[in-house]
Amino acid sequence: MGRGMMGRGMMDGRMTGGTMGPPMMFRMIFALMDDGDGQISLQEFQAAHERIFKAMDSNKDGQVTQEEMQAFMHGRPGRPASPQ
Repeated sequence: MGRGMMGRGMMDGRMTGGTMGPPMMFRMIFALMDDGDGQISLQEFQAAHERIFKAMDSNKDGQVTQEEMQAFMHGRPGRPASPQ
């Protein structure tokens, strides 16, 4: 993401802060994974990533292709690949 989209962000691999930058995004992601106890367990972490995987797997074949991942990251429905 460019600096224009998120204010300040990553520079040389370091977090630099900013109102809509990585620190706020991390807090949002943490809140989505956490069950409210202020900690993320392995089970909570895995459940969140399973939901993301299932959302990316547009043809529901249990595998994610590069095309499915790119479509997901760009907010487009994935084109289901023909099963092999």
